Amino acid sequence: MDKVSLTYFVDFVLKSGTPKLTGVREYKERKDELSTDFYRPIREAIVEMHKNGLPASTLTEVTRAQDDEKRQKHYPLVIAGYRSFLAEGPMNFFEPPRAGLSLGALEIDVNPELGLVLSGKPHLIKLYFRSEPLTPRRTAVILALLSRGLCEGHPEYVPAVLDVRNGKLHTYANTSSRIDVLLRGEAAAFAAMYGSV
Repeated sequence: MDKVSLTYFVDFVLKSGTPKLTGVREYKERKDELSTDFYRPIREAIVEMHKNGLPASTLTEVTRAQDDEKRQKHYPLVIAGYRSFLAEGPMNFFEPPRAGLSLGALEIDVNPELGLVLSGKPHLIKLYFRSEPLTPRRTAVILALLSRGLCEGHPEYVPAVLDVRNGKLHTYANTSSRIDVLLRGEAAAFAAMYGSV
């Protein structure tokens, strides 16, 4: 089985009942289609902006370059939220590490998009772009995966998820053994369903 993206696994964890099985079947049958990413251009532009020290105005250029009407509608909302995050204070970019997190037979690609030093601490930031609210459950699962995959043994890193549209950064205070049990159970369920569909 190929590595499963962190975002896809989080979506699986938060589903209940038969939609879990449907999601695994779709993942198995249409892996290439799942790689089409609505927010990819703006995500890459944000990373490039930080990496190359470009002004925030470069993000607006990405919106202008889009032919898709939905992107033209949603990207300005994303940019407005991201600008409010940028206003929080100075931040220095570093290349964030990536890792494969093994949970039983399942390997999850733990891939924060940004490494930013905020208030003197290196933060590993996963960007959340969707218009659906970032729930506490989703936040907890994302942060637990980042923490387990990249921060264990590296206490200098602060795992974080940014609700981009609202410019709000969420960080992880401490690990919960209950979430670890949940993640292992969900990974076993995903692997079992993958082998059966």
